[in-house]
Amino acid sequence: MTDLAGEPRRGRGRPAGSDGANTRDRILRAARELFSEVGYDRATFTDIAARADVTRTNVNHYFRGKDELYRTLFEADKGSVLTAGIAEAEAKADLAERMATFLRTAMQVDSEDRTYVRFLAASLFDALRNPEFGGWAEGQLNYVRSFIRSSLEAAVADATIRQDVDITAVTEMLVAVIWGMSMYAGFVGTHDQLEPMVEQFAGLLHGTLW
Repeated sequence: MTDLAGEPRRGRGRPAGSDGANTRDRILRAARELFSEVGYDRATFTDIAARADVTRTNVNHYFRGKDELYRTLFEADKGSVLTAGIAEAEAKADLAERMATFLRTAMQVDSEDRTYVRFLAASLFDALRNPEFGGWAEGQLNYVRSFIRSSLEAAVADATIRQDVDITAVTEMLVAVIWGMSMYAGFVGTHDQLEPMVEQFAGLLHGTLW
């Protein structure tokens, strides 16, 4: 529809001066915040709309249901945090630098928008409470596992680490460390605190910390 001047009318509930992409991004950010704070079960479209300063109809326009919105956030985190981090890390030849680079890249996202790393960490708890999300969460974990395992195998092949290392156990240990640091990044520490932590983590892997 157009008004008498021939200009398109703004959709109901859309903030003045914003476009559709801006509205969708605001909804995603508000949802990411709310899911991280209260969990999937307690978050509602009404609460998400209020936080994004749009109407409930706006939210329904972009997302047919809460599960679709949640899955969209999963995929966004995978692309923005995990995929970007792994791509940067795989360019490093050294195992310790690969792990540290992965964490640094995730932290760069955190410094720009803390909700990404917060949702990434908190979503695993939602997967435990909601079995229907188990596959999504496991897929993200396996994505990180695959990167860590291949990095360890490369380090064994070039004799950077011991030939008899238990790759499966070390992979799980590093998954736990990375998840724990993402929890810290999202809910506890500041960006300024995290940067030196990653440096010390790299030192631990290099064997120079002690």
